[in-house]
Amino acid sequence: MIKKVPVSQLCVGMYVHDLGGSFLDHSFWRSRFLIQNERKLRRLQESRLEWVLIDTGRGVDVSSGGSGAVAPVPPAASGSQAAPAVSGAAQSSAKAADAAPPSATPEQQAFDDARDIIDGSREQVRQLFADADLEGKIDLRQIEGLVQDMADSIEGHPDALTSLARIKRADQYLYAHSVAVSALMTALARTLALSDDQVRLAGMAGLLHDIGKVRDPDETPGKLGRPIQPAQELLRKHPQSGAEVLRQDPSVPPEVIDVCLHHHERIDGKGFPDGLEGERISLLARMAAICNYYDEVTSTRPFKKGWDPAFALFKMLKSSGQFDMDILGAFVRTVGRYPLGSIISLTESELGLVVAQNPDAPELPVVKIFYSIRWSHAIPERRVNLADPGCTSRVLPVVAPVDWAQSGLPVPPIV
Repeated sequence: MIKKVPVSQLCVGMYVHDLGGSFLDHSFWRSRFLIQNERKLRRLQESRLEWVLIDTGRGVDVSSGGSGAVAPVPPAASGSQAAPAVSGAAQSSAKAADAAPPSATPEQQAFDDARDIIDGSREQVRQLFADADLEGKIDLRQIEGLVQDMADSIEGHPDALTSLARIKRADQYLYAHSVAVSALMTALARTLALSDDQVRLAGMAGLLHDIGKVRDPDETPGKLGRPIQPAQELLRKHPQSGAEVLRQDPSVPPEVIDVCLHHHERIDGKGFPDGLEGERISLLARMAAICNYYDEVTSTRPFKKGWDPAFALFKMLKSSGQFDMDILGAFVRTVGRYPLGSIISLTESELGLVVAQNPDAPELPVVKIFYSIRWSHAIPERRVNLADPGCTSRVLPVVAPVDWAQSGLPVPPIV
């Protein structure tokens, strides 16, 4: 049921169905979201909004956490004499809500919210990059809204956003990659217990780290919308190009410019553009080097098939001199030793899709077993927690990139 609720009566757990005001009255770029925590609730209460519409089918009702009178939005009925409490558009939304299927599980809701964030963010970033290229200005207010939504999503369900962000279309790779790196940076900053200001800067830096590529021919779609394969000399120019773009706007924090300029530096000093080494590279830039590399190598592009996420981590952990290994360890804890969506081989010659993590045992995730390697056919799905004491299945070592997801297997959904 859709209800009109004064902002003063909102509480954590409510699902906002529509924001009752102009975009100038608030800092949210999405109109539908779950109030996941006190910080998001404060943002609503400190805005200039007077009321919002909540959906009690997707979140708690006012009687569950709020107080005072609210105005329900009645479903339209033939011959009804009831006076409408809100606009006709809201009544249409109410009818859609009444016809909607039963409420999703919390896990499904987390993935739905994460998918909304990612889809919306990619378009927002595309426009931000276009504006920056033409006008030399960055809309920091919009960026902060995107980053805050990512932080809230990660706090509510750490795996949903970072796993879905890996999915990209070739014609939007640059923007999708920027969103993915921002999500990974935000999640990693949370794992490292950085301050809220540092988390915000990490997310902003992730969104803007590749803005220099808007001027590079390798990011311009070629025939059939396929990007041209990047040349090495052009690749090495984009950090300086991006820093030049960001420096045109005095409101961009220097930490964000630093990440744009130095996210390709290496701990051993063999990176570019300045050949910095060790702690001469800022903390955020060392984080960005890891997040950027991970998303690049796990993404499939027209000229390169992406690595399986678990194999990518295996290779990164075996690397020498490229990454800050302490931060890389925190990154593995962030995404999981076997990230959500990975397909892993188990000791019973079966394949399992990773659907959840065990923070205390990252090498023993929760999997959905769905395929027999021995018999080469699908088997009835069963959910198995590899950390359970009685579980006999174990993960076989990752020694080669096996892209099971691209081999035509009947891969089930995560949720």
